Amino acid sequence: MPDTGLTLRQYYIMVGLGAFVTTIAQPGVIGRLPLQLLLKNELHFNAQTLAAFMVVTTFAWNVKPLAGILSDAFPLFGTRRRHYMLLGAGMAAVCWLLMGVVPRAYAPLVLTAFGANVFMVIASTVMGGLMVEAGRKYGISGRVTSIRQALQSAVSLGNGILGGYLAASAFGWTVGCATALLLVLTTATFFVLTEKPVAARDRDVLAGAARELATLVRSRTLWASGLFLALVYISPGFTTPLLFMQTDALHFSAPYIGLMESIEGAAGLVGALVYGVLCRRFNLRQLLTTAITVNVLATFLYLRYGHDTAPFIHATVGFAVICSELALMDLAVRSTPPGCESLGFALMMSARNFALGGSDVIGSWLLDSRGWVFHELVWLNAGTTALVLLFIPLLPRAVMSRKDGEVAPGPAGGVPPTEPAPARAV
Repeated sequence: MPDTGLTLRQYYIMVGLGAFVTTIAQPGVIGRLPLQLLLKNELHFNAQTLAAFMVVTTFAWNVKPLAGILSDAFPLFGTRRRHYMLLGAGMAAVCWLLMGVVPRAYAPLVLTAFGANVFMVIASTVMGGLMVEAGRKYGISGRVTSIRQALQSAVSLGNGILGGYLAASAFGWTVGCATALLLVLTTATFFVLTEKPVAARDRDVLAGAARELATLVRSRTLWASGLFLALVYISPGFTTPLLFMQTDALHFSAPYIGLMESIEGAAGLVGALVYGVLCRRFNLRQLLTTAITVNVLATFLYLRYGHDTAPFIHATVGFAVICSELALMDLAVRSTPPGCESLGFALMMSARNFALGGSDVIGSWLLDSRGWVFHELVWLNAGTTALVLLFIPLLPRAVMSRKDGEVAPGPAGGVPPTEPAPARAV
């Protein structure tokens, strides 16, 4: 691949700004609470319809690996990053603007929100490609990864409060904020991301992706871990039913709901720090078993959910969920065959995102179509999550028995004996 001619400063600016904007400006992030309350209060969506709306509009994030292959293999106007970023950020801004002016009806809103997510996926994928390029070219993979994670953590902390206040205001304020952020990214891309238009179509990327997919299909460890992740995430959820209880039964204000999300995010950061210490002292089997058990126990706290108990419950759940999430991500990373790291992990995360959306749809369907009440959904979620503990002993020992930092057993650099050697490291 030819040198793009970008300096270290250019990479820092584009990775930092790209990570921040493509995270916070998503309809499912800064627009989640304002959009949900708009659909619920003005269009009178029930929980099932609202959950389905969010699944449909965010579907593009489930096929993000395709955007990566597109950017790597098929340059746009001679560049792999610059024009894809201009396209993604610019068109996402247009879709956000249209979301604010189209008629308040299901079809126009779902199409504009879906379009915003599609183009946001393109911009986010370009940001990831720039991060990898900078790491390889300047040997700063740790630093650029830290920048990305720090900015995304800042979004998780501040977005709850920001989203809560935007939800209490006219929807145009949300549209204006998201559009402005994306226009800033578009402008920065035009002036900063001065990639030379010399890239050519790369058939090796497509051939390499085909080889990686063949390796992934043959990986028994990947399939076992992937099925386990699916069982965990598909447990019927109650994210949207909780919103209905907060607004209709408990009469929480939008800013207070946003504050609960920020409390949950802050507790999650504490959980991440704790996990970073414990993962070097205990093996993954112990961590996964403990984390899921704590998650189940924390879920039962929702049986006592109210105005006074909500901050404590969200803090406890935020801590427990992030510990479970990190243990499951650890499992996904360890289970991805060597040579297929990016594509394999991306596919597992896509499956995770799809299962999470399906979980909320199932819970909302039970609420609206089967007459379940919120407390019954809590029991169902906790019970089905607890059942997955029975499958932990079936996971591959080579993956589960190691502490963080220990080298995996197996030939040729730690490929587990049950895994076929990759056709080519790419």
